[in-house]
Amino acid sequence: MITWAKRIFLTLILLALVASNVLSLTHTAFNAALSGLVSTALGVSTVSGALRGKVAAQNRAIARHQAAAVKRRAATRRFGTRLMSRTRRVAAESVAAIPGEAIPFLGISLLIAGTSYELYEACNSIRDLDQLYADMGMDEEIPDDVLRSVCNPALPEPATLWQHVIEKSDQWLTGLSDSG
Repeated sequence: MITWAKRIFLTLILLALVASNVLSLTHTAFNAALSGLVSTALGVSTVSGALRGKVAAQNRAIARHQAAAVKRRAATRRFGTRLMSRTRRVAAESVAAIPGEAIPFLGISLLIAGTSYELYEACNSIRDLDQLYADMGMDEEIPDDVLRSVCNPALPEPATLWQHVIEKSDQWLTGLSDSG
């Protein structure tokens, strides 16, 4: 009877081993449970544990990249909204200034004032672009000469321009009469 008990016991163990091999190869949940059991019981690092760690690290990296992408989209949207609003204002001001700029002497003042406004808004656009670069983590900076030429230009005085118009008016009138 002991021989039969041994045979039954060995048969059950053999069937359990074959079943565990088949299940570990075909069923991922069983494989993970068995791997976790072996890892916990023996303190051995398993392939399943290493893969879980690698997947967790990749998930953390993906989450960081997604958070950075959200920040970049927000910075780009903020820049685009400001630029669109500023461009709309400058275009409306430029169109509205056309009749006033045609008035002698006063038109020159309006032209300089309009140009000053356009340069002010262009300077703000460049500053917003610089902020966008910073928000997106880009190392690029707006060159100082661009900032100087747009944000601090030397605009002529209206009287100087009017004097130049008076000096050149004879040449312009002579050119018109010769061509007609």
